[in-house]
Amino acid sequence: MNASIPRFGALLLVLAPLAAHAQATPVRLQDFRALVRIVSPQFSPGGRRIAFLSVRPDFVHDRYDATLRVVAADGGPAAALVRGMRDLHMPRWAPDGRTLSFIARVGKRKPQVWAVAAAGGTPRELTDAPRGVEQYAWSPDGRTLAYVTPDPSSIDARDRRDHHDLFTIHDDDYQVTRPPVPSHLWLLTPANGAARQLTHGRASVLENAPPFAGAVSPPAWSADGRWIVYAQQADADPADSDRTTVVTVNVASGAVRPLTAQRSYEYTPGFAPAGDAVAYLHPHGPGPLSDMDVWEIARSGGTPRDLTADLDRDVYSDYAWLLAGRGVVALANDGVGSRLYVQPLHGKGHALALGDLEPLQFAVSRQGALAVVADNATTAPELYLLRSLHGRPLALTAFNRGFARYAWPRSVDLRWHAPDGQPDDGILTYPIGYVPGHRYPLVVYSHGGPEAASTEDFDSGEIGPLRDLFAAHGFLVFEPNYRGSDNLGNAHEHAIYRDPGTGPDSDVISGIERLQRQGIVDASRIAAVGHSYGGYMTAWLIAHQHFWRCAVVADGAVDWTEEYELSGAGNLAWTRDSLGGSPWNPHSAALYRSGSPITYAGQITTPTLILSGTADTTVPITESFALYHALASRHVPVRFIGIPGAFHSPQDPVHRELYYRAIEDWVVAHLRG
Repeated sequence: MNASIPRFGALLLVLAPLAAHAQATPVRLQDFRALVRIVSPQFSPGGRRIAFLSVRPDFVHDRYDATLRVVAADGGPAAALVRGMRDLHMPRWAPDGRTLSFIARVGKRKPQVWAVAAAGGTPRELTDAPRGVEQYAWSPDGRTLAYVTPDPSSIDARDRRDHHDLFTIHDDDYQVTRPPVPSHLWLLTPANGAARQLTHGRASVLENAPPFAGAVSPPAWSADGRWIVYAQQADADPADSDRTTVVTVNVASGAVRPLTAQRSYEYTPGFAPAGDAVAYLHPHGPGPLSDMDVWEIARSGGTPRDLTADLDRDVYSDYAWLLAGRGVVALANDGVGSRLYVQPLHGKGHALALGDLEPLQFAVSRQGALAVVADNATTAPELYLLRSLHGRPLALTAFNRGFARYAWPRSVDLRWHAPDGQPDDGILTYPIGYVPGHRYPLVVYSHGGPEAASTEDFDSGEIGPLRDLFAAHGFLVFEPNYRGSDNLGNAHEHAIYRDPGTGPDSDVISGIERLQRQGIVDASRIAAVGHSYGGYMTAWLIAHQHFWRCAVVADGAVDWTEEYELSGAGNLAWTRDSLGGSPWNPHSAALYRSGSPITYAGQITTPTLILSGTADTTVPITESFALYHALASRHVPVRFIGIPGAFHSPQDPVHRELYYRAIEDWVVAHLRG
């Protein structure tokens, strides 16, 4: 067994005098209302300024408000350019550096692209797309805007009014109410307002969540402005986001051509800053249940090359080309943190030196500098600058400096091996005021995905503020990165293939046993908590072990057949390609039953809190209903909370706070009782 490895040398040691906490108080849930998110950093073309969004919760109107800001790369106050516009996102510099554009919504209109002078002024609307703009990108010369907008529906308002609105359902989610429509590329000339549609047909620009990794991304222009590359989905059906391929479209003719022979799992393409090389994301293999790597191919075609194969880390969704196309910078989970890796076109890659900071988002300037949004377990997120790939991070903002006054718990990197030899790691957080020799209640929090990881960030993961809240209540918090997690390399991630429950269960239980051997856990007071696949893990654990004091299953998948049949967020493909086939394939049919926690729900005796969004199309609320009735009908203590209108997690600040409050109250009541 490996020893616990401290991650933050600046934190108090376990044996430090408790008086060090006397001047600081533990954080409370409502204190996180002051947290400012920083997202979407973008360098100006000259690299001297950085645009970004600061996002604050508005509890009065129950929404998040974004402000478009600009800060000088050499420091100084961040100027606010645009505030008060709804759903403001995706800031971009126009190529001349004098204008910033963004997507926002005014009144009841659909989102459009707007522009504002970088020196300040009144925003002006650039697009007039009746069905709104989803993504966009400037041409290199700044004369043309490529944007993505949905086609008109085949069922219009009159059809709906007259009830002539029946439609054919394909691979759609269980809440579908009208036929999905493809999204297509349009070209706008802002100088005269002329717009023309560039792509047509049944295939769509990808606008649905991929099943494993990758992301929806804007179109990308070639350096000469003659081509656009994008991820194309075979159709518009939400569950078919695995059927994607990288294609180029000729700006003059509209001719579309795939770059590879693949017809699935290609995402996030981007042209190199010079030349015709295209990078994109595609699984390393075997199969899609593996690390996502950055691949390179020429626009004219040829054999793709896996650039990041030797990194052995999952480039989940975020990468960027380096100056002159010499390589890429990629963001990936590593152990219980995240790293920025530099991968040259030829040779071995390496991680950038960020000290204790965990990168969340980043941008690369044409001059080779990096803007990085970063945090760690005790440092709230801010925007940092690296003047070069060898530079050290310099803080450019201090929106969240007020969080330094709180007492934060100490976290360590815990490592162990499962009984079958599988290497695992996770985060162990000690309670505030920890005293060696005492035994403490333990909260086991399983992350979702499973292609994700628990990392030592501030409040951006699924666990949100719960790590700090539970530590403030005097609990140990254990976050295991069970097999299937994307932080320990391809073998660890692929190890969950056709083993959704038993193997990960052994990882978690052996990690708990590791802690118990240290003599720090009160074995009579252990709670299991998790969201999404973490909810699956929680339901599986409480069905197979019975020492738990309480449990929380949040948006938890408990029935693989329902995931295959009802989900619309790529989980049809996820279950098929993770379990080795469909529920109707003789090779995999039995696993859909034996690998589902609902099969064993009759064995659960643990008091359980269930939470689910009523509009969840990733993990349908029907699964939560099934788990609730399985427990309630046998008089197992259970509470089922629905979150009105929520998808796979609360999207508004009030519901988010109530969600975490419900979890905190349930666990505290049972572990202190």
